[in-house]
Amino acid sequence: MAEPDTRNITNIIILDTHPVLRKGLAVLLQEGFSELRLIEARDVVELRQAEPELGPSLFIVVINSDFEEDGTSPVFELKTVYPDAPIILYGEETKPELVISYFKSGINGYLSKHKDLSELTTCINMVRAGKRYVNADHMDFLFGYLIENYKTSKKRDLLTPRQNEIARYLIQGLSTSSIAEKTGLHISTISTFKTAIFSKLGIDNVLKLKQILEAEEN
Repeated sequence: MAEPDTRNITNIIILDTHPVLRKGLAVLLQEGFSELRLIEARDVVELRQAEPELGPSLFIVVINSDFEEDGTSPVFELKTVYPDAPIILYGEETKPELVISYFKSGINGYLSKHKDLSELTTCINMVRAGKRYVNADHMDFLFGYLIENYKTSKKRDLLTPRQNEIARYLIQGLSTSSIAEKTGLHISTISTFKTAIFSKLGIDNVLKLKQILEAEEN
């Protein structure tokens, strides 16, 4: 995977589904990064509408309780639209296996929102310097997880609860329209979930998905 282009960063962009919180974070960060432009948006779609022409940017993606629960992955979207941009995940505590999968997907930093703002500043500066960043406490946690689960970790642990639910319906042979009816979601959302599940597990069809899930149950 190519390293992100951290040279001449001119923007810090905050993506968060909560408008008040992202505005507050932007105001706080502006004090420490007055030489950069702080931009905030709900998601990639809103950002592209407001800022069709972006210079070199660093992204802070805020993790909330609804992260990925609409079937889309902000990390995947960002890497598709801005493949060279460095990305920091910031917010709610996340399962270690998911943090690892996000780094494999191309993020450059991860920090819990329970840490001081000064540590987020450190994280940003490290990523701007072309390095990866994980808080020391969380690094110990990740190492502990890797040591304990090196041989026993399950691919399905990479999926969110909603993605696991959709995966179960898929291997039962249900169509996207049937799954949409059962879950109350749009058919297009189910299709997005399916794409995300296949991407995370490195597969391209339901048969392989069934093989993975059934093998991990034995």
